[in-house]
Amino acid sequence: MRLYFWGNGKGYQKALRNYIRTEEISGFIDNDPKYFGQYFDGKTIFRFKDVRDDFDYIIVTVINYAAIEYQLRKHEINMDKVIFYFDGAQNEKKIGAFFDLKGWKIDILETRLEELERMAGIRLNNVGYEVADKIQQSGYQFPIIHSGEEAVNRIINEKCSLIRFGDGEFELMAGNDRVNFQKYDKDLGSRLKEVIQTEQENILIGIADNYGNLDLYSEEIADGIRGYMTEETRARHLSLLRLDKVYYNAYLFKCYYPYKDKSGTARRVAFVKRIWQDRDVILIEGAQTRTGQGNDLLDNVKSLKRILCPTKNAYAKYQEILDTAKVLIRDELVLCVLGPTGKVLAYDLINSGHQVVDMGQMDMDYEWYLAGVGKKVPNPTKYVSQLPPAEVEEVDDEIYHSQIIALIESTIDEDIFK
Repeated sequence: MRLYFWGNGKGYQKALRNYIRTEEISGFIDNDPKYFGQYFDGKTIFRFKDVRDDFDYIIVTVINYAAIEYQLRKHEINMDKVIFYFDGAQNEKKIGAFFDLKGWKIDILETRLEELERMAGIRLNNVGYEVADKIQQSGYQFPIIHSGEEAVNRIINEKCSLIRFGDGEFELMAGNDRVNFQKYDKDLGSRLKEVIQTEQENILIGIADNYGNLDLYSEEIADGIRGYMTEETRARHLSLLRLDKVYYNAYLFKCYYPYKDKSGTARRVAFVKRIWQDRDVILIEGAQTRTGQGNDLLDNVKSLKRILCPTKNAYAKYQEILDTAKVLIRDELVLCVLGPTGKVLAYDLINSGHQVVDMGQMDMDYEWYLAGVGKKVPNPTKYVSQLPPAEVEEVDDEIYHSQIIALIESTIDEDIFK
C-alpha cells in the first residue's frame, strides 16, 4: 500500500501512537521546499506533486489543515483516499481502518480542549480593552486611528504617501524576529523607529486598528489579535506612538479576509483601486510576490513596471534597491510591497520627491477573495508569507515578464530561515 503522512510535527506524533496498520509508511509530504528529499523517521519527505498521482491513502496530521484540504480539492484528488486525522467529523469507519478509535477520539477531545483553553485565556486578557473602547471608559489609552477611506481620499486628492506598520515591524523595532521573511537587523529596527515617528504632513502612517473594539473582524482574526496584544505588547506600541497624532487604519488594503461580514469586499477593493486609477505605476516587490499577476487588481493603471527584490531578507540589499529605484523612477506612483524593508524604502523615496503607497499584501488577500472559500489558501505561483513555506512555481506570462525593469538578486543563504 502506498501510504503517505502529510505532516511530521505534534499532530503526527499523536496519530502515530494510535496507528494500528502493519503496512509501512511510504513517506511524508510537505509543502516546504527545504524539506524536500530529506528523511524523517527513516522515510523520504516528498513534494505533493511527486506523489499525487501514485498513492492509495494520504493521512493529513496537520492540526490546522484547511489550506491543505483546499490544495487537495484544487487538484481534484479523490477525497475518499484522504484522511484528516484532526477532523472530528471524519467517518469513523474510515478512521477505524487505520487508527484505534478510542485513542483518536481522545486526541480530538484533547486538541479541542487545548484550543478552547487558549482562546478563553486570550479573550479574557483582552476583554477590558474591547469593552472600554465601546463605552469610552477611562483608564485605557488608545491611538487615534482614522478610517482607510479617509487615507485613500488624502492619497488621491492631496498626493499624500502612506507607510503601514504591522506587528512584524513593531517586533523588529523591539529587537525581535516575527516575520519569517526578514531576520532582525539592528539598523532596520532603528530606521523603522525613525519612520514611524516622522512628523512630515505628507506622510500618512498606517497602523492596525487592533487596540479596542474587534466586532468588525472574524473570530479567527479577533482571537489572533487578542493573542498578540498582551499588556507588554501594548506598552511597546504606545512607547512608539503618540496619543495626540492621527494614524490611519492599515487594514485598508485587507479588503476581505479579516472581516466578519465579507459582503462588502468588492466595494472595498474598488474603492482602494482608485489610488492607482490611470496612473503610471512602478511596483517594487519581492521577486516571488507577483502583485496583480493572474488577476485584475492592477488592471486600471495607465502603465506598470516592476522592480523585483529579494523575496527574503531584502534589507541585506537595501542600498542597491534604493539606488536602483532612484535611477528608474520618474513621475510614477510607486507601490511598495516589500515587508519591513519597504517601509524604510518608501520613506527615503518620499524624501527624494516621490509619492509612495505601501500597499502590503493586498494581492494575496484579493486572491483569497477570488478563491471564494473563506480560508487562507496557497497559491502555487506566489509567495504566501501567512502560510507555512511552500515551493513557488515560475510563471509563463509574457506581459508580466515584460513589466520587469530591474531585478536585484539575493546573495544570502536562505538556510538561515529554516
